[in-house]
Amino acid sequence: MPANRRTLELGNVLVVGGCGFLGWHMVDHLLNFPSETDPSYALAKPVGDARFEYPTLGSRYPTTHSTVSVVDLRTTNNRLPGAKYYDGDITSVDSMMEVFRAVKPDLVIHTASPSMIEGNKPLLHKVNVEGTRTLLEVAGGEHGDWGGKCKAFVYTSSSSVVHDTQSDLKNVNEQWPYIRGPAQKEYYSETKADAEELVLKYNKQSQTGMLTAAIRPAGIHGEKDTTVTHKILEHGSQASDRVLRMQLGENDNLFDFTYVGNVVYGHLLAGHRLLASHDLISAGKGGPLDHERVDGEAFNITNDSPVYFWDVTRSMWALIDRIVEPHQVWALPEGLLETVGGIAETVMGLFGKTPRLTARTVRYSCMTRYYSTEKAKHRLAYSPVVPLDEGIARAVGFIVAQQKSDAAKKSL
Repeated sequence: MPANRRTLELGNVLVVGGCGFLGWHMVDHLLNFPSETDPSYALAKPVGDARFEYPTLGSRYPTTHSTVSVVDLRTTNNRLPGAKYYDGDITSVDSMMEVFRAVKPDLVIHTASPSMIEGNKPLLHKVNVEGTRTLLEVAGGEHGDWGGKCKAFVYTSSSSVVHDTQSDLKNVNEQWPYIRGPAQKEYYSETKADAEELVLKYNKQSQTGMLTAAIRPAGIHGEKDTTVTHKILEHGSQASDRVLRMQLGENDNLFDFTYVGNVVYGHLLAGHRLLASHDLISAGKGGPLDHERVDGEAFNITNDSPVYFWDVTRSMWALIDRIVEPHQVWALPEGLLETVGGIAETVMGLFGKTPRLTARTVRYSCMTRYYSTEKAKHRLAYSPVVPLDEGIARAVGFIVAQQKSDAAKKSL
């Protein structure tokens, strides 16, 4: 579905974590897709294969008018022409003050985070919680004047902040409570909940009246994805035909997968609405009505197309020519596999290793987990632009082309 083709006026934008997977796509959209206009920065895809041909992103998403800057711990990789890059540590006040003095952002989009599979709890807390706190305080002027006034702050949260990683979630909205403490099995999700709460509570609390919002994506995939798509294709390319036919559970569980460009779109819509609200409030014209508010709010962003988990997995495998027909599938019972996975984790853990099959893997493959986007539709005017099948093809095509290129380089 085409997005509104209006131009989003976003001012000076600072993308925190702009050299990461989501951050790179954020910068690409803010710059009106140099990846589609400059061959030097084109996203890899297989050539001459109709399965990987799709309309341009720039012809469907809104254009933006903004000055774009990026801060990341290291900015040597994933750079795009037209943006200014700054190396910086978001947990350091001095480092962030230096960046803010240089950029003077109107809008901060904070995408930085260690990977969700990162097991380093101190690092997760330091970056996700303390780093977010530092950014809020610097943006809000608590550590001194940096020569500007940040009007809006959009935080990349996670849909997992309301999930205990065990229960099924069906059409869950933003009113569900955070899951913390013993009930939360994923420390990453707990730190994202803590950070989101900091962001939303900071709304209108700074001396500059900065407005804040949070975006909760679910199952992000797309070009440059190194987690969801990469792991599924890794298994699909390495497993035997027999193993590939094995299915954990009955495949009756709906799951949300979201194309990265749609996640970016949600962030930009939120930023645009926050800036407009800030200008109205500053002009003494009042803010939006409660049922229209974006500031101080969190929003689920998905492709709005829940799909059976194993259907997506097998569609990705089919794109690398590992085809499993429905009649070939061998459905294995979830309960038995969770027990086997738990035993494997225990035994291999004694040797400092991680098994391929874990209780966590089994549960994720069998759980129902999808979210309502009604709030984003009504308050942000959000609707997904890139459909699920195209997003999957884009994600897989990038990896296939990249692997082919890497293999060619090694053969030289």
